[in-house]
Amino acid sequence: MLPATTLAADEAEPAPLVISQDHSWPPLAFRDRHGEPRGLLVDLWRALGRQMDRPVEFRLADWPETIEQVRDGRAEVHGGLFASPERAKFLDFSHPLIPLETVLFISADIQARTLDDPALTPVGVVAGSYEREFLQGRYPELPLREYPNNADLVTAAVAGEVTAFAADHPVGRYLLDQYATPGDFHVLEVLYRQQLVAAVRPGESVLLKKVNEAIANLPDAELDRITQRWTHTSTVEVTPRWLMPTLIAALFVLALIFFSLYLRGLRRQRSELTLQLQERTRELQEQKNQLQALFDNSSVSVMVHDPHTAEVLQANARALEIHGVADVAELNRLSFELRSIWVEPPYSLEDVQRWFERVHKHGPQRFEWLTYNAGGKAMWEDVFLQPMAVGGEERIVSTSIDITAKKQAEEDLQQQLQLEELLRDVSLSLLNSDTDAKHNGIFHALESMGEFLHAHRCVLYDYSPENGGLDLYLQWCAPGITPREADFHIPAVVVAPYYQKLLHTDAVIVHAESENRDVLEHALLVSGGEQSVLVLPILRDGVLASTLMFSFAEQQPHWSHNYLKLLQVAAELIGGTRVRQHLINKLEQQAIHDALTGLYNRRKFEALLLQELERVNRYHRALALILFDIDHFKSVNDRFGHNVGDEVLRLLADTLREQLRSSDIPARWGGEEFIVLLPETELDAALQAADHLRRRIADIDFPSAGQITVSLGVSTYQPGDRLESLVKRADDALYQAKEGGRNRVVGNA
Repeated sequence: MLPATTLAADEAEPAPLVISQDHSWPPLAFRDRHGEPRGLLVDLWRALGRQMDRPVEFRLADWPETIEQVRDGRAEVHGGLFASPERAKFLDFSHPLIPLETVLFISADIQARTLDDPALTPVGVVAGSYEREFLQGRYPELPLREYPNNADLVTAAVAGEVTAFAADHPVGRYLLDQYATPGDFHVLEVLYRQQLVAAVRPGESVLLKKVNEAIANLPDAELDRITQRWTHTSTVEVTPRWLMPTLIAALFVLALIFFSLYLRGLRRQRSELTLQLQERTRELQEQKNQLQALFDNSSVSVMVHDPHTAEVLQANARALEIHGVADVAELNRLSFELRSIWVEPPYSLEDVQRWFERVHKHGPQRFEWLTYNAGGKAMWEDVFLQPMAVGGEERIVSTSIDITAKKQAEEDLQQQLQLEELLRDVSLSLLNSDTDAKHNGIFHALESMGEFLHAHRCVLYDYSPENGGLDLYLQWCAPGITPREADFHIPAVVVAPYYQKLLHTDAVIVHAESENRDVLEHALLVSGGEQSVLVLPILRDGVLASTLMFSFAEQQPHWSHNYLKLLQVAAELIGGTRVRQHLINKLEQQAIHDALTGLYNRRKFEALLLQELERVNRYHRALALILFDIDHFKSVNDRFGHNVGDEVLRLLADTLREQLRSSDIPARWGGEEFIVLLPETELDAALQAADHLRRRIADIDFPSAGQITVSLGVSTYQPGDRLESLVKRADDALYQAKEGGRNRVVGNA
């Protein structure tokens, strides 16, 4: 258990909130070279601790030990893990912290394409991890090899102990950057995307409530700052390799021209030395001004650095502009005093100093670099480092181009490719779905798309032409999100402003802070927390039939036109599946019901009777049948025509539905004959029910046909009865009723 701490009344302070976390999970959580806890989750919990007015203490260990620390009380909170049914047996989970993607890394030497490929074995995982639990559940035949932490896992993979390993994408990429060279490993497959959550022991409801409140109250800007500080995207070429060296060479040539002119001036005749020196000084000043103008007005960021410390000695206007500072002194203060421009490894100050060391040893270096400007905005640059003598001193000159927009475009393209892959999966799932929408491909489609977009919920609504509103049909909710009530309704006043746009298959995007927030308040805020809504229309024959609505906890960035079109394709696939299911249901109904009366047909009734016979034979229960037909029905058809006869049969079917118990099963046996199955009914009760039915029918004044009567035969189940014998006894009793004068009931046990 956690040690209790007693403080004097005048110095009482809140006890530290003890957080358990992995010691080798960079960039999420790890120990630095001084043994101090570092990482995204460490910074996040320090921020949450401030929300809770409690200092935070970290206990970092191998992954299995982190969970045991919470279970046996040595730690109060697990700082971040995936929720699973197995862990839910001994942990309670918080609201989501951050999303995380887990992938399978594979050696570049292995030519495998799927997890089923024998060349993959064995696959490395961290002991006690969610990756191990996931792979064992999905691929029980896949051999796994366990390691105590992620660092041991990656070093084992680099050493060739395993051909592939499962790890969270940023963690695996971070460690591969340390222990391997680019291209040694690549991602074979995304295993899953989930939200990291915190966890406490069962029964710690007060603590869990405080943790959830802290998560909910943490400002989005602070969470973005922490996340951006520790995460980055992969490196790709975006500018020609010759551009940077050419610019440097141009500056170098200009410098040589400068010195050439200077030396040539010294060789003038001594008698003209004063005049020549004055003239050359003027020329040199012009050359210097030209060089300075080229330096200052270049569209490329150029900086001159101390070769040992990386301190900026000189920077052009473009360099100051992209970093958001007024002068070199401010840039150096942000870089070396506040250190606010640096991202965590491999983009830290120590990392850039290592690049400078490579310049000393190996010459010019080119690489992509992630940093923050003075406003805290993340910025990508394509950097070229070149050793050069400036003013007679050895310096390192850096030139760089802002490639942030290119990086964002690459990320958007990657997301679009992932969405296309998701649509293929959704399409296959919908094609293979059955007619039960609650458990088929439609729900899988909602779940897959909701998880992919990191939505709070994904809901399929049916549009009601009668009232102009939306009625909930099917929903998926992220873990921890309360589902909407089954009868949830969005009124017409919410839908009407967007009806025409939806009718033109245009997506509707609304943010909680937009001008029409009040109009959509019902849809956005009814369950609390939603900040953005994306609505996709589903049309049928040019008419709005349904909508697919995604709700988000955060205001979403701009979605590209192509991205929305792909999402619209998914919505239309869902709409097409519902049409197909409706047709299948209609055909199934037609196959088992009589078209005229709507009652079960003979084939369906026989199937139900066989089931009931199995039950009563097994449990020795009672069962009765009533078989009847209309007296002199042929004369009704002859006198009034078949249309009147059909109407009599329909009204007679309605009478059966009204007069029988809900457990009784009526059917049209054929022509003017009807049959009724009465479960749990002895002969006397069946005779009474039949006579009641006879009298009720005799009292009805049928339109055009007047009054009619029926003759009824009753039989009850006897041990050893089969369908044929039970029905035959009822038929024999019906024959006796007709022979006895009609409009009567005869029983035949």
